[in-house]
Amino acid sequence: MDEGVVWIGLDLGLRRTQVCAIDHSGESVHEQDCVTSLAALQDALAIFPLRRIGLIAVEAGSGVHIVRKLRGAGFPVALFEARKASRFLGVRRNKTDASDARGLADLARLGRNTVSQVHLKSLQCQELRSQLAMRHKVVRLRVAMEGMLRSRLALYGRPLGPVHSAAGLKAQMAEALAQIEAEEGVDLSKDVGPLVQLCESLRSYLRGVDRNLAKEASQHPVCSRLMDVSGVGPICALSFYSAVEEPSRFERTSDVAAYLGLTPRRYQSGKVSFTRGITKTGNKLTRTHLVNAAIALSSRGSDSELKQWATTLQERIGSPRARVAVARKLAILLLTIWKTGVPFEPFPSKQFIGRQTAEEVYTFSCIPLID
Repeated sequence: MDEGVVWIGLDLGLRRTQVCAIDHSGESVHEQDCVTSLAALQDALAIFPLRRIGLIAVEAGSGVHIVRKLRGAGFPVALFEARKASRFLGVRRNKTDASDARGLADLARLGRNTVSQVHLKSLQCQELRSQLAMRHKVVRLRVAMEGMLRSRLALYGRPLGPVHSAAGLKAQMAEALAQIEAEEGVDLSKDVGPLVQLCESLRSYLRGVDRNLAKEASQHPVCSRLMDVSGVGPICALSFYSAVEEPSRFERTSDVAAYLGLTPRRYQSGKVSFTRGITKTGNKLTRTHLVNAAIALSSRGSDSELKQWATTLQERIGSPRARVAVARKLAILLLTIWKTGVPFEPFPSKQFIGRQTAEEVYTFSCIPLID
């Protein structure tokens, strides 16, 4: 190995960054604390020519904008999965910014082929994922707020029926509060009124967000084709697109299921070998959207060979395991449509598509999974 090669770890913080460079033997050759900016990091790394830098290790989830700028400047920067990188760094007795930078440098030198690296998405995809994540949090907040309203009415034996709109929620609450005041002599409007207004605002906000996302998905060349699959709506299509971004990263379409944590875990030790539940690695939000799409396909999706297979599987292994298996199949199917450009056919015929037939594309085998 060239003794001139150095391996660098960057512990990126919001304001300050710790830099550590080690040589081929693991000895520290440079340590520095600097401002978290491209200019400051370029000055800190200026003592090493680019040809000497073997790899710069950064823990995923921190300073992504800086990583993008460093790569644009020609530096070989790798993002390592935070969960696995933290275990690598955890072998050190003391946790400091300096020790983390030194551990990341060791990770670049020793563990670059062991610890998983994270694909850095484009700014457009990250912005889209931020919108989806924000929407998801607002939906959870709306559900929690309406759950509190249901609990408050239940104290007086008043159920809150299904709510499909902000106007419907307001009408039901007004009627329920009037009945409680008339029969029980209790005025809840002062306590519950602000919560009802908040729920109305959340529903109105979500309606606008969903409208914008649906428009964006329908105009997107990839997402519009993915939505042809029964059960896949704008949210699922955008979520899957932004999670994958580059389909060429997956040599086999079935690899996307493992990437999203929809494949079973294996435990083997000596003569003991059995299958556990799915790994649940990768992006949880996209996995949730795929499971929701599987539920929509099974319950109200249009008739297709895929739905018939899902129905048969549900009768054989039960709904919880079946919906995960269908979500796995949907992930592989969506990536296949994306890579091949073949439109979705509810009942495909046997036509050759490269190395695969249409039948293989749409009716590949699927292992029953446990969620």
